[in-house]
Amino acid sequence: MASQNRNYRVWTNHEEAKLVEALVAMVNTGSFKADNGFKSGYLTYLENALKDSLPTSNILGRPHIESKLKIMKKDWMIVHDMLSGSYTSGFGYDSVQHCVVADDQVWESYLQVHKGAGKWRNKTFPFYEDLCIVFGKDRAQGNRARDFVEVEEEVNIEDQEQHMHEELDDVMATSHIQGGNANMPSEETSSGRGRKRKRRVDPMADVFNSAVTKLGESLEKMANKLNKGIDREEELDKKRSLITSEVSKMQSFTQSQKFTVISKIREDPERVNMFWDLPEADREAFVKWILDE
Repeated sequence: MASQNRNYRVWTNHEEAKLVEALVAMVNTGSFKADNGFKSGYLTYLENALKDSLPTSNILGRPHIESKLKIMKKDWMIVHDMLSGSYTSGFGYDSVQHCVVADDQVWESYLQVHKGAGKWRNKTFPFYEDLCIVFGKDRAQGNRARDFVEVEEEVNIEDQEQHMHEELDDVMATSHIQGGNANMPSEETSSGRGRKRKRRVDPMADVFNSAVTKLGESLEKMANKLNKGIDREEELDKKRSLITSEVSKMQSFTQSQKFTVISKIREDPERVNMFWDLPEADREAFVKWILDE
C-alpha cells in the first residue's frame, strides 16, 4: 500500500504549470533533448527544477514526473493531430481561451473515427503551445511522417499492381487464342513443342519484369518527393514552435495581444516564414501590423 501511495499523485494546476515551465527551459538549453525524446538524466534535471520552484511538493523524477509526461504527451498528440494532421481541417486553437475550436459538424465527423479526441471538446488545454516546443519534433519525425508514408505507398502500390495484373491478363488471353488456333502436325518434334512453349512464357516474364521495374521507379520518385516534403514540414514546425517564445519577449504588447498574434502567425505558414525572414528589429513592427488588420 505504501508503494502504491508513493507512485500515485494528483497534480494541481500550479504544479503542472511549473513542470511545463521546467520542460521548456530544459529544451531551450539543448542539453537533454534528443531527436526523438529526451537524453539520460532529464528526470533528475526536472526533479531538481521542481525542488526549486515547488520546494514542499516532494515530486520525484520517477515515478511522478515520468508518468505525468506520458499523459501530457498523449494528450498533446491528440490535440496536435487535430490541428496539424495531414488529413484534418476545420480545427483551430484559441490562444486566448486555450482550447480547440471547430464547428459542430467538424467535431461530429472527426469523433466518429477518433473517439479519444472527445475529451478536448469544450475543454481548455493551456499548455498546448508550450508542449509544441517540448514534443513538436518528436511528432514530426514519428507517427505523422510514418502515417503519410504508409498512405502514399498503399495508393501507389495498388495502382501499380492493378496495371501489372491487366497486362498479364492480356498476355494470357493472347496465349490461349494462339494455342486454340494452332493445329500441330504429327511429325512436329519435341524440340519444336519446346520452342512453342517458350514463346508463350517469355512475354509473360517480360511484362512482369517491366511492371516490377516501373513499380520500383515510381516508389523511388515518391520517396524522394516525400522526403523533401517531410524536410519542409519539419523546418516549418521548428519555426512555428519558436514563435511563442519570440513574441513573448516583446515588451510593447499586452499579454492578450501576444496570445492573439501568436495564434494568427502560427496558423499561417506564409506568416511564419515571413516573421523569421524579417530582421529581428522589424519583427515587432510585423506583429503590430498583424494586430492592426
